[in-house]
Amino acid sequence: MSAPIPIEAPASRFAALRADLKDLIGSDARLLAFARRAARVLVPLTLLIVAVVFGTGPEPRRNWYGDMLGNDFSQIWVAGRSALEGRGGEPYDLPVHLENLKAAFGPDCRFAWHYPPVFLIPAAAFATLEPQPAFWLWTALSLAVFAGAMRFAAGRRDAAWIALAHPLVFCNLTYGQNGLFTASLMTVGAVLVDRRPWLAGLCFGLLAYKPHFAALAPLLLLITGRGTCLAACLGTVLALCLTALALFGAAPWIGFLGTLSETNRIILQQAAAGLELNASAFGAVRLLGGPIAAAWALQALVATLALALAIRAWTLPAAADLRAAALLAAAPLLSPYLPVYDLVPLVPATLLLVLAAHRAGGLRRHERALLLATPLFALLRECAGLTGFPLGLALGLATLACIAERIRPWGYPGGRGRALA
Repeated sequence: MSAPIPIEAPASRFAALRADLKDLIGSDARLLAFARRAARVLVPLTLLIVAVVFGTGPEPRRNWYGDMLGNDFSQIWVAGRSALEGRGGEPYDLPVHLENLKAAFGPDCRFAWHYPPVFLIPAAAFATLEPQPAFWLWTALSLAVFAGAMRFAAGRRDAAWIALAHPLVFCNLTYGQNGLFTASLMTVGAVLVDRRPWLAGLCFGLLAYKPHFAALAPLLLLITGRGTCLAACLGTVLALCLTALALFGAAPWIGFLGTLSETNRIILQQAAAGLELNASAFGAVRLLGGPIAAAWALQALVATLALALAIRAWTLPAAADLRAAALLAAAPLLSPYLPVYDLVPLVPATLLLVLAAHRAGGLRRHERALLLATPLFALLRECAGLTGFPLGLALGLATLACIAERIRPWGYPGGRGRALA
């Protein structure tokens, strides 16, 4: 007769789980191994869900959720189609734009177009295709560009694979948003700023489609006297503006300038996209029911702190990884409107932070805690909507604080040695 199988007591199992978790938190090697294993599962699963659930649907131009194919990408396609047909000013005329969206995707597609006319250039290129192949191409390019940028910044293939498993990547793909392109351009520009200043300036200049993200890099270049990179950046912006003017005429520019106050009203005052979507300091106050004056006050404080860290990182002899990470983490926090999918620069910021920590001897406890909190990024909007807690802002500030702690102490030689380690 076989011996009975011993049954482990629940308390014993809990103690073993606790010990295992404690060991995971305390070991860089175990944390990396866990991240690699998780990425092997999450990346294929992410691609499968995006391709099947969001890239196809039971009816033309609709996914299996019943939403517009590509969701936010739908209005990029519509604006691009208008520009292709010589009606480049229509995306900035909200009633006309909504009618165009309705004709293409149905009456429930109600997005306002806030991008500057330079974004009509890629939008028109994608609009040469039908919506479904255009969305698939947009998704494939987003993934390829982002993976390439992470591989280049880290110098390691496994780091890029782990970055692709981040919940914010999935968030961008399901929305059909441009955050992966934004994060990639910022990352490559920040990494190459001294090695290839012309190429770095080109990357920074290509961010002109998102002015609130693009503004920080030229300021840092100006402050630090990186004239070659700054010239390349401004030259790229000028070339894009002139190209958009030549292709689509003056109507989009007139429309864009005329809708700036309307954009402020729709996005900030009315929060038409939903209070839970905005992860900025401004959005956090509004989510908690605070007045607009208090929201602007907190936004000014957070933006000032983020800007101060970025300037300190770029003006002191900090490690190149930390300097780049400071730009990536600070840029999103400067804007009063920060949709959760625009938090994606925090992914390369965290990656660069980890690389700097590895070269300096290993991660610290609070840095490991930040990495272990990564799955929470999957619940940013839901958490904000259900609890009123601005999780997106908290994670953004936590990332910035970890970078600041690595750069500190700033003012004396002992700190400089550690910052360069």
